Amino acid sequence: MQGWMIALIIAACVVAALAVAFLVGSLAAVHIILGRRKPPVVKPNTVNDPERYGVNGEWFAGVSDVTEKVGLVAYDGVALCASLIRQKQSQARVAICCHGYGATQKSMQVQAKLFYDRGFDVLLPSMRGHGESGGKVGMAWLDRFDLLRWIDKIIDMFGANVSIALCGVSMGGSTVVAAAGMNPPPQVKCVIDDCGFSSHVDIYSAHIGRVPKSIGLLPLSVGVRLVHGYALGDADIAALAKNMTVPALFIHGEADKFVPTALGQKLFDSCGSQNKQFFTVPDAAHALSFATDREAYSQTFNAFIDENVAGSAFVFDSNSLIPEKTPDAPAPDEDTSADASAPAPSVDLPADDGQADGVPENSVADGIDGETPTAGE
Repeated sequence: MQGWMIALIIAACVVAALAVAFLVGSLAAVHIILGRRKPPVVKPNTVNDPERYGVNGEWFAGVSDVTEKVGLVAYDGVALCASLIRQKQSQARVAICCHGYGATQKSMQVQAKLFYDRGFDVLLPSMRGHGESGGKVGMAWLDRFDLLRWIDKIIDMFGANVSIALCGVSMGGSTVVAAAGMNPPPQVKCVIDDCGFSSHVDIYSAHIGRVPKSIGLLPLSVGVRLVHGYALGDADIAALAKNMTVPALFIHGEADKFVPTALGQKLFDSCGSQNKQFFTVPDAAHALSFATDREAYSQTFNAFIDENVAGSAFVFDSNSLIPEKTPDAPAPDEDTSADASAPAPSVDLPADDGQADGVPENSVADGIDGETPTAGE
């Protein structure tokens, strides 16, 4: 065999080996970033400590008797679960609160309580790839379809006259903005986004340092296309925000380095609604706007709700529902969640063929938050 043929074979083998390594690396990147999230390990005074975010986990114990599990099937067959916290007397106002990457339903306690104290029933979905919901992480781009189905579920349960508010933190914030830009039913009255990101390219680029996007994002882009069936560049939340018409409140910490404030500003600037606000909190890091300035956050949040959802008004402080700790009675279990003492989830079969309008073609998904990839907010 001539020398040039040997060199050609060796070169071909090297190229093939590099291609296989790239493919494996791409799939590994998707698995690491968009694989199922395990519940964060709670350690005091760390990024995974709920109290750091102003979350009062014991609040759920006070509403456990009015909490039930609900479920539905997503467009791709994934079973999704949520907790519904009902008012003693429903006023046909429901808030859907979506948590962030790596977080749980309980991480939305702050927003859930603000809504509940103003007379709203509150739905807390476990986002796909999290908690009791199936599938892999949708990173807002797939979750938007799930949220539209939750909206339909609420309309079925509460009737056509229900008023719905959408609220989310980080990945959840991007989810509610995306869904609001997809012509949701008229029952959706307003949207609140707390530290959401503007696109997949923007949020991932914020974490690759000075590496050029074309190089740093290539493995993940290939993996997302292979596993989830859409292009990374297609996952543009800001583009959908241009279609929004409902009132929108955007909240962002000015010291947010995980989802830089500029990404929240981009969402706000892109939002097509004529009624929109951008509220920033000085010195607040990622998802810490409430914990940094509770009074300003609550006042802005509540004023926005009262202005844009008919009949919304302060009802009571649900902190009074939290059982008092006494020497004779054990403290509420720290693991008590919004699902406590609730019946097993009921799963609704989709009324159609399992496909939703606008579902990404060739999607085979079966199924950023905190300051570390596994952190909850």
